[in-house]
Amino acid sequence: MLRAANLFTITELTVPTPQGELTYWLHQPNGDMGESSILLLTFSSTRQASFYEDPYHIPARLFAEAGYAVVSFDLPNHGAQINGFGEGIVGMCAAVIGGADPFIQFIGQAQAVIDACLRQGVGTGGIFACGVSRAGYCALRLAAADQRIDGVAGLAPVVDWRALREFAAVRAQPTVAALDLNHWAAQLANRPVFMSIGNHDDRVGSDHCVRLALRLLALEEPSVARASALQLHVVEDAGHGLSNPWRTAGAEFLLRHAQLKQTSTR
Repeated sequence: MLRAANLFTITELTVPTPQGELTYWLHQPNGDMGESSILLLTFSSTRQASFYEDPYHIPARLFAEAGYAVVSFDLPNHGAQINGFGEGIVGMCAAVIGGADPFIQFIGQAQAVIDACLRQGVGTGGIFACGVSRAGYCALRLAAADQRIDGVAGLAPVVDWRALREFAAVRAQPTVAALDLNHWAAQLANRPVFMSIGNHDDRVGSDHCVRLALRLLALEEPSVARASALQLHVVEDAGHGLSNPWRTAGAEFLLRHAQLKQTSTR
């Protein structure tokens, strides 16, 4: 057990995955969570950053204050998952080119964590995912791969890795083009999706985020007489530095859908 506070306790746990044991942190409110337990998976780079570093800890803090559980683990090629391919986005790129897809790895690890949480009764009332930048891509890929995710927020998310300088030398390779989130648009359409990005994000490309949102809208079922569950916010924030109000807005979007989920299951 790592830390106890008035609102929550963080426990360090491990789960077996195809890549070996994965360490994750489970952040739970003290006391009874009730019959309907909501779970947020939140990602930045490492589990420590997701829980403790400003501004990456904003989603975890807001869900904890609402009395919900939160889980996080290190992304592939980050923290405890740095491997022979290298560290950070450079390591992710090398893994992609080397045939060891870090995003498939991430999805498998996240699903193993979700399964472990559900066995403990955590997440039985709804599961949500949030990520920023590279982790925003991971959260959106996870939601596309796993229909148990009831809503997802991508904060200044990577959509197409060809936009990143770390992939510049290999952007023409088919394996890199195949990572574009538009390939999974059909799996994300008609679901609660939040994306926010600065209007001139030259790091991950504002235009890529806008194109994905337009694709999702085009795929929405036209016969369903309801408001769209998609939100895209293109905001006046400089570069890749998304401001805290828009990080908070993404977490609050997920909180609203969590509360709607709880209400509908009572």
